[in-house]
Amino acid sequence: MIQNELYCSILTVIHKLGSSLHLIQDSKYSYELGFWKNELNIYEKWYDNKIPSHYNEPSPEEDQKIIVHSHSHSAILTWAKIHQYRKYLEDLLLDVHTFDGLKVLDVGSGPIPSASIFENCEIFCLDPLLGDYLKIGYPLHYYDRVKFICGYSENIPVEDCFFDAIISVNAIDHVDDLLKTAKELQRVLKPHGLIRMHIHYHKKTNTEPLELNDDIVKMVFDWCPGWHKICETKKKRGCTLKDNEELFVLWSNFD
Repeated sequence: MIQNELYCSILTVIHKLGSSLHLIQDSKYSYELGFWKNELNIYEKWYDNKIPSHYNEPSPEEDQKIIVHSHSHSAILTWAKIHQYRKYLEDLLLDVHTFDGLKVLDVGSGPIPSASIFENCEIFCLDPLLGDYLKIGYPLHYYDRVKFICGYSENIPVEDCFFDAIISVNAIDHVDDLLKTAKELQRVLKPHGLIRMHIHYHKKTNTEPLELNDDIVKMVFDWCPGWHKICETKKKRGCTLKDNEELFVLWSNFD
């Protein structure tokens, strides 16, 4: 009886969150794009050694820099190589060969397809703002191993049981409807498929409006056999949380 009451209570919270989020969806995405515009400006300063570090990542030495025809693209690609790719492996506690031979979906990939660090697999990056990222200066054409899907996690334009594995890093708290997202991930993941998510627990913000906790995450993914919390921490690459109510939590159905 107590478990049923807890289940209903969590459902009520999630539905309320979903309803309120649709009212602020446009502003949320505006804040997202504003964040990534500012990040691009910082990447260029970091690349040019005008700032000593970004997220505690020292500015690159000359022999570390990737150089392409565009200065901003050079900065982005260098940031990805030095920081972003390594961060994905550390956040997810995975090896580059974890998904050998598999089709992998990265939910909420952002403008830099960090999942391309995984080798010998097909990478699909899902994000509703891919077209907007292009407009504000983030290139997508350098990543020849990646297939980009411009769409929402609540309605992924692929057939049932399409992916062998699903990953997500600090993105599931950005979605518009968590319940629909979880059900959609169940639909597109093959039976016995792999799933791993690095999730930020926090008070709601303009770009991260969902306040998640263990009970909510466990309940919405209760369809996933073996779903369990691997670890929680205050730290990730380049970031240490100070608020006592914040955590980075890693969930998965495999070790």
